[in-house]
Amino acid sequence: MRSGNPTPSQRIKSGIAVLVSLAILIGGGTLVGLKVYEKYQDWSQRDDYVGAGEANITITIPEGATWTRAADILERSDVIADAETFLEVYAKKQKADQSVDLSAALQAGRYKMKTHWPAETALDYLLDPANREKITVQIPEGWRWADQIEPKLIEESDFSAADFDAAYASAADADNPLGLPAYANGQVEGYLFPDTYELPESAKATLALMVSTFNAKATALDLEAQAAAISAEEGIPITAHDVVVVASIIEQEVNIAADRPKVARVIYNRLAQGIPLGVESAFRYGRLMTDGTPYTDPITAESQQDVSLPYNYYQNPGLPGSAISNPGEAALQAAVNPAEGDWLYWVTVDLKNGTTKFTSDPAEFEEFVAEFNQWCADNGNPEGCQ
Repeated sequence: MRSGNPTPSQRIKSGIAVLVSLAILIGGGTLVGLKVYEKYQDWSQRDDYVGAGEANITITIPEGATWTRAADILERSDVIADAETFLEVYAKKQKADQSVDLSAALQAGRYKMKTHWPAETALDYLLDPANREKITVQIPEGWRWADQIEPKLIEESDFSAADFDAAYASAADADNPLGLPAYANGQVEGYLFPDTYELPESAKATLALMVSTFNAKATALDLEAQAAAISAEEGIPITAHDVVVVASIIEQEVNIAADRPKVARVIYNRLAQGIPLGVESAFRYGRLMTDGTPYTDPITAESQQDVSLPYNYYQNPGLPGSAISNPGEAALQAAVNPAEGDWLYWVTVDLKNGTTKFTSDPAEFEEFVAEFNQWCADNGNPEGCQ
């Protein structure tokens, strides 16, 4: 029940309370009189609840919501009985302390509340930032959207696959809601920066946050200027998007810091000489993009010859048209700071500790391949072996 000056509805209820009392007296305390009283009690508390609440419920306050919107959400969820009552309590609290702007105190996010709370209880709960539930998700370097990032976000959030699919597809919208840089050409893969995130209020806002983080890193790296410098130095056309693609390959191929700039060097050397990259991770990514499942089968000599297969850069020249993973800062740094060397090949000869060898000699390359195959045989051909 509310306190303070009576509202019109409270004055009406006071009058009805007198009539209900008369009904009970006339009914002599009979069952009829008691039923009338119970009905009155339900009606009289229709605009506010009393007590400590009932069922647990999680409420989401969207980004940019006003207190009026919050009141509507709470009423629809049966946290409070009446949005108008809630706003009256809000106005009273604001008037009591005008030194604090309560309108700025509403934070978007999820709140674990209860149904049938008094309006004042619900208001005080939302005013305490400690009550906002924080959902954090860690996205590692080199993860892909379809089979890694999206499933993780669905698992950790309240949003569905349809929500994230729609958010991902919105990259094609004219207003660029995800904030992708112009050189991304509307592609999302590669621009979802790996980091630990506190998830915002929607699937679209989640992807926009990841893209925004990429943009900040790209600005700090001066990615476009760095790409132009590589083009001039290597004598090949390299855009900022190409740098992201190179970094995405680096993330998939090696995990030792000293090897990243070497992989970048091999890629640029091959591009300069018109040699297909021959990158296994790109080939496997093509299968993922075709039917949504990771390609884990052995890559055969026959499949390497099939130019119809997407992302078959054993045969197709140049860089893949899109990134094959989402690179982190170290991979981006390596992509714009390639090591010095004439290498044309790399082979990771030990999947357990990541040992990778580099060479410019085709015969030595074959020796490295044999060393890798022997390691696979000695270790039971784990995932990643041919």
